[in-house]
Amino acid sequence: ASSARGAVVARTLPTSDEGTVDSVSAFVDGAERFGNARHRPAGAGGRRIDSLPSELVGFGENGTRPRSFQRRSRGEMDGEKLGDGSKGAMSLTERACYPYVAGKRWLLGLVDTVGYQLVTFIISCHFCLKGTTLGLVGQAGLPFAQKVLKLSAQESQRYGIVAAFPWSIKPLVGMISDVLPIAGYNKRYYCFISSILGAGAIAYLAAMPLDSSSALTYVAAMVLINLQVSVVDLLTEGKYTETMARVPEASSDIVSFVWLTVSWGGLLATAISFFVLQTKKYHVMFWCALPFSLQAVFTSFFGLLPEVKLAASKLDLDLLTKHRDMFLMGTFMGCLSVALAVTQLATENMYVEFGVTLGVASVLSVSMFFFMEKRLAKATLFLFLTNTVSVSFGSAMQYWFTVDETCNPGGPHFDYLFFTVYTSVIAQVFNALGIYLFNVYLSKFRMRSALIVSALISSTASLGDFAMVMRWNLRWGIPDRWFYLIGDTILEPIVLMMAFMPSTVLISKMCPKNMEATTFAILASFSNLGGALSSSFGVFAMQAAGIKTDVESGQCDFSNLPWLIVVCGMCLPLVAVPLTFVLIPDIDMSDNLKEEEGLPEPGGEKAGEKTPLIKKE
Repeated sequence: ASSARGAVVARTLPTSDEGTVDSVSAFVDGAERFGNARHRPAGAGGRRIDSLPSELVGFGENGTRPRSFQRRSRGEMDGEKLGDGSKGAMSLTERACYPYVAGKRWLLGLVDTVGYQLVTFIISCHFCLKGTTLGLVGQAGLPFAQKVLKLSAQESQRYGIVAAFPWSIKPLVGMISDVLPIAGYNKRYYCFISSILGAGAIAYLAAMPLDSSSALTYVAAMVLINLQVSVVDLLTEGKYTETMARVPEASSDIVSFVWLTVSWGGLLATAISFFVLQTKKYHVMFWCALPFSLQAVFTSFFGLLPEVKLAASKLDLDLLTKHRDMFLMGTFMGCLSVALAVTQLATENMYVEFGVTLGVASVLSVSMFFFMEKRLAKATLFLFLTNTVSVSFGSAMQYWFTVDETCNPGGPHFDYLFFTVYTSVIAQVFNALGIYLFNVYLSKFRMRSALIVSALISSTASLGDFAMVMRWNLRWGIPDRWFYLIGDTILEPIVLMMAFMPSTVLISKMCPKNMEATTFAILASFSNLGGALSSSFGVFAMQAAGIKTDVESGQCDFSNLPWLIVVCGMCLPLVAVPLTFVLIPDIDMSDNLKEEEGLPEPGGEKAGEKTPLIKKE
């Protein structure tokens, strides 16, 4: 329910534990959209996790495990029939075939429950677009910026903010689609039009010769690509969330299927990148992405996303009036997103950029108290501020790791294959381990304690970067590749995911009843804007620190990068510690809040009806 129509459905239909899990997935998608906040590219295999399987999230509506944790015991599973015998008495061949047979049976059961059209469109959206298309485009981003467009680190990060802004206006796009159907459909032709634009942009990048004068053209194409994926993703989320509310027993299976399709798409993108990056023909990455983007034109046009045709295609003034505050908030956030993006293109004056960024952050911080109930607004402000003040200098770190000897004498000089492919596969595995460790250890903490620990973990995660930039690893006799693999590829994804998970649990506990998905859709937008503001502050920080990365002339200066790591990577995340005592209630992870008093209900006992997300007049 990332769209307003999904919001209406979320208000009127019963929710389930898995519905909350799906909402958490939507929030994670938004929070990790700027997955290169530190230095890893945000393509497939970056730290971004587009959805989490319900088995890994581990918390339902009342602090309980979702239904997927209550599955049959291992003995029952071992007793399942396969062919003529049980799994316990299978032959070697039957055992080898069992994962395929069980997976096929599970998928066919999902098709029977929710329909082949929705399953097919989820594959179209999450496997082809979010997993493979974004993966390939993301893997091509760094080499394209350095070798083709000849961008500096500041320019790369600035243009990245502009390219990603469609993700910040998802609620506005969803609201427009709900009140203004095209040819009787709220979703079909919005997906179709955005897919034509996105596929056309990819075809342009693949076919046209680009050089250092093509930066703005490249950014415009990236905006259209992100617009396609964000719009199709938004409307698909709305449809499968409606289905989860209607068929709650299938909720965990739908969430798991979404996560699997994104993961497999990312793995396919990584496999393709492995072969293409070795050729150094980076435009081929866009040729590979084109069919995965283009297929959405046909799946949307022929109506594979289930939708009932409306009798008339006119502006729905009743819906617009009924949810006026929600539309105002979405429009307001959309306008701020556009203003931030335009500023990145209109000026390179660091003080103007800083002033606009600070102004947008301040306005957003205040405005959420006008639109949200105080309890939820305080939690949202905490997450927004901690995300924003953790200033991103990811492009500077990317360049330090990958530029040549001329630009960074004595640096690691990682090739793109190692930096974006090998490390990405490993990082995905250890992201999941971080979620597991959170469930085992941090989930037993009180909320404030867990968030304080997460802030400390985020701060210490920069120690590996600092040691490497100072070249201490060479003094210790550890080669750059091994130190990067151990610190940034294995340990950092674990600790950062452990740091991130308390935020998702916090919001899942604070959500108004029957408004979980809508809440997370709006929070995803706040998270995206927080990431954009963090990157914008990072551009200012890089300029203030005198970081220079002119890859065309080879004139670079990373002398103040250690200070940037200390201030932005290690000190600023600690701002969350005092904010925790001001904005976060002192509750257990398993507690709910009583709406009237803001006090915890021990043991996750069911509270009464919760207050609405949007303030009533």
